[in-house]
Amino acid sequence: MELKGVIFDMDGVIVNSEPLHVKFECDILKSLGVDFPKNGLAEYAGLAMDKFWLSLKEKYNLQQPVEELLAYDTAMRAKAFREHDDFDAPAGVISLIKSLKREGIPLALASSSHTLVIDAILDKMGYRKYFDVVVSGFELKNGKPAPDIFLYAADLLGTPHAANLVVEDSANGVLAAMNAGMKCLGYQNPTNPTRQDLSMADLVSDDFESVTVDQLRKVMES
Repeated sequence: MELKGVIFDMDGVIVNSEPLHVKFECDILKSLGVDFPKNGLAEYAGLAMDKFWLSLKEKYNLQQPVEELLAYDTAMRAKAFREHDDFDAPAGVISLIKSLKREGIPLALASSSHTLVIDAILDKMGYRKYFDVVVSGFELKNGKPAPDIFLYAADLLGTPHAANLVVEDSANGVLAAMNAGMKCLGYQNPTNPTRQDLSMADLVSDDFESVTVDQLRKVMES
């Protein structure tokens, strides 16, 4: 199958933001009276936020409706990301993105984060110009590990679903790519505080500088 499009996850893939998300999630939970260990968040990485809060509501018997918890999380997280100025990117990811652009391959960003968080990161890092399509999981009914976000991104790109390759750093994200019938590059981000099992991905790397467009094309052909 010829490579027609590449769909990037955001957090942990184009920006080293996972440690910030873990910190904010622990702070938000603490404000709700939940003392949640950082290592307990690993299973939720990449998960849709409504599923995240539904699980925590049931586990800790939180009294607020999921919709209220989700709104509170969104407001707190968006504010924190707007005020944060020390973002950095995984080494080599922008070079890979630029190489894909030079080859004329359409690019999409598909993130479970809220649009307000996506906008804060894209604007602060100057990344918006690289992506033909930007999709938030909040726009869709079913979040990762359901395939909806990647299928929708491909539809917006105008590329056949199976002709897209997804770049993900979470087990839930890799599973979503598989469920979409797409190939997947699993990026094992060294800064991610929650080590993820990405073994289901078609190619796994912890170094974007070693990944080439030709490699991605070979993944599509395998």
